[in-house]
Amino acid sequence: MVRLTDGDDDESAADSDSILESQLNRRNYLKLGAMAASTALSAGVASAASGPEERFGIQWDRVVNAVDDLGMDPNGNEPIDDQLDSAYESGTLIEFPPGEYLATETQYWNDDVSRFGMVGTGSSHKDVQFVFPSGNNGEKYRFLEITSGDHHVLKNFSIQQTDDDTTTADIWMINDDGGLIEDVEWLGRTPTDNDARRQLLAYDCSSVDGVNVARRVYMREGAELPGYPDGVAGIRVQGGSVGEIRLVDCHIEQRGSSSFRATHTRGVLRVEGGLFKNNDNTNMRISAGDHPTKTSWIKGATVIMDADNLNEHARDGDSLDSPEGLRIDSTGNGYAGVLIEDCDFIFKSCPTSRGVVSSPTWAGHGGFTLRNCRIQNDTSVQTIHADSVDTDTADKPWGVNLENVSITGSTRSQPAGAAVCIDNDRNGSTVQNSCIHFPNGDVDGVLVNDATNCEIVDSNINVTGQATVFSGADVDTSNITSGDSCPLPSADGSTGGDSSTTDDSTDSTTDSTTDDSTTEPLPNELRLVGTGTTTQYEFTVTDSLQASGDTIEEWDDIESGTATGWITTDGVEDAYTFSGDIDSFSFLEGESEIHVNGERVTESTVTGATSDSSTDGSTDSSTDGSTDDSTTDLSHELRLVGTGTQTQYEFTVSDALEAAGDTIETWDTIDGTAASGWITTAGVEDTFNFAGSVTSFGFVEGEAEIYVDGERVTESTVTDAVTDSGTDGSTDSGTDGSTDSTDDTTDSQNELRLVGTGAETQYEVTVSGTLEASGDTIEQWDDVSESSATGWVTTEGVEDVYAFTGTITSLSFLEGEAEVYVNGTRVDPAVFSLPNTLVVEGDGTETTYDFMVSGDILNDPLVGPTESDDSLTNGKAKGSVTDGIDAFRFSGDITKMNLAGDAALTFEDNDG
Repeated sequence: MVRLTDGDDDESAADSDSILESQLNRRNYLKLGAMAASTALSAGVASAASGPEERFGIQWDRVVNAVDDLGMDPNGNEPIDDQLDSAYESGTLIEFPPGEYLATETQYWNDDVSRFGMVGTGSSHKDVQFVFPSGNNGEKYRFLEITSGDHHVLKNFSIQQTDDDTTTADIWMINDDGGLIEDVEWLGRTPTDNDARRQLLAYDCSSVDGVNVARRVYMREGAELPGYPDGVAGIRVQGGSVGEIRLVDCHIEQRGSSSFRATHTRGVLRVEGGLFKNNDNTNMRISAGDHPTKTSWIKGATVIMDADNLNEHARDGDSLDSPEGLRIDSTGNGYAGVLIEDCDFIFKSCPTSRGVVSSPTWAGHGGFTLRNCRIQNDTSVQTIHADSVDTDTADKPWGVNLENVSITGSTRSQPAGAAVCIDNDRNGSTVQNSCIHFPNGDVDGVLVNDATNCEIVDSNINVTGQATVFSGADVDTSNITSGDSCPLPSADGSTGGDSSTTDDSTDSTTDSTTDDSTTEPLPNELRLVGTGTTTQYEFTVTDSLQASGDTIEEWDDIESGTATGWITTDGVEDAYTFSGDIDSFSFLEGESEIHVNGERVTESTVTGATSDSSTDGSTDSSTDGSTDDSTTDLSHELRLVGTGTQTQYEFTVSDALEAAGDTIETWDTIDGTAASGWITTAGVEDTFNFAGSVTSFGFVEGEAEIYVDGERVTESTVTDAVTDSGTDGSTDSGTDGSTDSTDDTTDSQNELRLVGTGAETQYEVTVSGTLEASGDTIEQWDDVSESSATGWVTTEGVEDVYAFTGTITSLSFLEGEAEVYVNGTRVDPAVFSLPNTLVVEGDGTETTYDFMVSGDILNDPLVGPTESDDSLTNGKAKGSVTDGIDAFRFSGDITKMNLAGDAALTFEDNDG
């Protein structure tokens, strides 16, 4: 065999055919030399065996006992090679009683035998084990090489590799039809390809109309992990296979290379169910195949990547190199059309990787479809990447179809910038009825580069960055929302059958019966309050932990001092009581409010909220002037998040201040209760913990987002966000910006002018930031608060003028009407009743846009008027942008969208 090289597997169909032909010739020659002995022994077997019987849907001519009829040693002392070879003939089923059977020579079988079986009779497939000389006598040992025939059955036994790093045995089986490998496990540690062949099971179908099945094949006891290409794969379907191979409910874990691979088969591979976990290189590697009437598919499978938590068979130093979830790959053969349906992909931790789902250019594959799949990505690995298609090689269609795909997780960044990246010439790609929810960091939704006739329709894209980004692409978009969470994948890891060593059950049993004796509340309380985002949390306490009341649901789990759970609905609580301290806490996805003993804390300060469970919380009313550190509770958090502009800030707090984590750089300084610093990169944070309140804050240069105890505030309201060290930050003056991605990031001053027309007019206005009268235009009958105002203008030409930050969230006339000007431009006041926003931002090259909404649409006055060649009519906007920004407010839903060019598109749906 020839070793694989990444992207250039030179084992072709012709290679497989020539290998098979040479082995046929060699085997026939060897059989001639043993003809007489074989004939004599076969006659003896026939006389001792039972008569015809039907098993597994096959009519057997004879059923023989490996020990009683064939004389095999079940104790693993004497080789079984001769007896096994002599019994190989059509219609023979060999039954192996529980025991160990020593095999020392490869069985080369090429006699077109029909109906041959090797079946263990134990209650478990581990009761019958085939064992081999330690180290395989220095050879890459193959146990069985069956390269012709049909209806061969290998069932209910195990291959014992041991844990010595050199002993192994693989099987290669080719059948025309009816092949069955069922309830077979490779036990022990698989070596590298220095001591083993490149896979444990090679499985091919030599008839176009044939179907061979592998059901409940297990490979899960660890392997050497040398990195590609030196690791050994699980199952391989080779180039000479022209029919169908089907894998059903297999569990393949921690292989040195792909769990299964079918990249250049001329037939198809179809995978039903199964668990594929922590396999290096790829967890699933498949092509559409080249069958005249069938296409490869994977349905109902689960992929889990958690490289930081290998199973109990891992050794010190074992680590994965570059594992992928699913690679669509035809090894340059140009196949197209593989289907992935109803599968779950869960990436919890992962080193460098091409992606959860990827199709590299060099793989030479055309289009593929993901349907009804769920992806959870908590890593920085790219979620979906359909790389540029090789148009000279790949069959059409070239497009990628995502249908009812859910993408969730706590990732904060993506290598492509977006969760889904569709690259050059993936023409005709579609995203429909799908959902993307990445609430952390700075992540876009869907990126399309240089592809035509693409569609994104009927989908929810709820991300921190832009929903869609198009570069040189022709994409129609309609009915896009951005306010929902998405379905989560299932991680039960169940594959049926004997899964005694499976460690993948996440134990959904809500062990709220943690110690029935603890019916009384424990001294401390932790409450997690939902904010409306899908949130998964995990925490550990140093002593005892129990649920509080009936707040814990069936999907939440308490085990010893650790709890994991989900909270999704705004205002709903998960509550616990505990003793000791909180040892660790993290949000695996999303975020919620955290309260410890009634005090609002943050993710970074929660572990210090109960430094000593024996303290009574009294602050000692004696004012003796001592700096009693019990009063210095650094439970408040100030976060500054860069927006991409060079920003210098400075602020002071009333009591105490310190850096949080390692976010503070050498050019940032803390001096007592004052801090100053710089933040320049979008999404990068400077974070501080403090006691008391923020007494002053200012941007010396530039601007950044400001958060106090997780709540978004502005430069003018940050000092009111915490009124004293005992508050939880919830006094937030009302400007929490929760609708926020429309421009609370612009803390710059804007001007609102209301000009009388001669009619007696009363108005009411509210802004998301701050509002104040400008000059002496406001009369005694006008009323101005921090973020709203009501007033009267009656005389023609007389003005009421305000300066404000943020956006105008509402403006209405309670009586009469007046002219409205924003930053000097007259606007239609109806625009401020439109809840949704859409922004098209140019990047220097012309981009044309054309979209329609189901409600009303108007230009956003805070961005500026559209150009003369842009138009707004009857719910439709049409225009172009090069260097500037065109922005709109609208009601209803986007029903149609077409964007051609490199501009960035951002929209926000605030009315559901």
